[in-house]
Amino acid sequence: MKVRIVHLADHTGRLQVIFPHDSMLDMAAVSRLTKRRFDPVSNYNIEGDPLIKPNACATIIDHAVANAQSIELRPSAQQNYRSLSAEEFQQRFQGPLTRYEAVAIPVAEIPKPASHLDKDADQMLSALGKFQAVRLQQRLEETLEIPPLPASSHRIIQLCANEHAGTDDLCDVISLDPALSAQVISWASSPYYGVRGEIESVEDAIIRVLGFDMVMNLALGLSMGNAFQLPQNGPRHYEDFWLSAVSHAVLMEALVKAMPSGQRPRLGHAYLAGLLHNFGFLAIAVVLPPHFAVLSRYIEANAHLGADVVEMQTLNFTKEQLGAWLLKHWGLPESIYTGIRYSRDPAYSGEHCQLSQLLGVCHQLFTGDTLDTDLLAAVGLSEADALHCHQQVMSSSNELSKMVDLISGNK
Repeated sequence: MKVRIVHLADHTGRLQVIFPHDSMLDMAAVSRLTKRRFDPVSNYNIEGDPLIKPNACATIIDHAVANAQSIELRPSAQQNYRSLSAEEFQQRFQGPLTRYEAVAIPVAEIPKPASHLDKDADQMLSALGKFQAVRLQQRLEETLEIPPLPASSHRIIQLCANEHAGTDDLCDVISLDPALSAQVISWASSPYYGVRGEIESVEDAIIRVLGFDMVMNLALGLSMGNAFQLPQNGPRHYEDFWLSAVSHAVLMEALVKAMPSGQRPRLGHAYLAGLLHNFGFLAIAVVLPPHFAVLSRYIEANAHLGADVVEMQTLNFTKEQLGAWLLKHWGLPESIYTGIRYSRDPAYSGEHCQLSQLLGVCHQLFTGDTLDTDLLAAVGLSEADALHCHQQVMSSSNELSKMVDLISGNK
């Protein structure tokens, strides 16, 4: 059995926890057993923490490890896994500071998201209980405590539905929001696009650089982003939330351009899906602050697992489900919220699956996971194509950071 080591701490000391790698550390169980509230020491440590010498620190070992015939552990991230027999392991971890308890949940026992987005509302309402369900329904549908969709976003969504809309219409809508106009012009002027000469107007940004579809969806994403503030009590690795959003957007753009011309989805929709792929994270923070605080601790303690697995155990729904529900409620195009909803489901092959598949490829590229060859084949890309697109984006990280400043307001 391969095991994972995580260090937790509170104001009185440190705790070492050892549990199966294919399980999720249950922070609530640790709190119940110790009567203390621990937080992870490391900042989103995917590799796991180094092994502290037995009896030099209080250690809790999940009871499943005690039942294993052999244990594979890694003393530190720089060392290879070492195999110990059950007897050797137990001999090493004898003493008053070590205890065996049930503190981990096998991933196989964690529930899955609803099979279809039409069932998401029922799953989320059921998960939060009757009282919470009423509150959530009110918060989402009446936007009582969630920022309402900006007026500029409403106008752009209406424009999306107008098949006869042209450049003049889009310029008129964006120009009603001077701050948004400045953002779009600055975006098109970014060194990332390498355009010669100054971009002096939204019309210039459309005609010379980005194109009608791209500007419409970029403006929509930017105006929606302005309505939400990044939470202060989130997982520490989410400090780069908007950099991730922008990086996903430009990678989606690059992947679409690399696809065979007959298979490409709308470029603007792909860009917007990338920009909003993690919007449910912000929605959880704004709509359900207490749940978000708990989720953040679990995500940091279980960096070896996908966020969707941790979300299902702690919330019983994912940020993709909540984000898609919110975007649907706000009237965004179906392709956008459907693509985001199924982006963690490589088996999805329904309507608008191209966007969900492309987002899935993006997730794998940014997390360093092995690329799914079936997923690549579905969107008509080779592994070399995908890796090349990702390398292009990563090589432009400085320019992308400056683009992110347009959203965050930094100079």
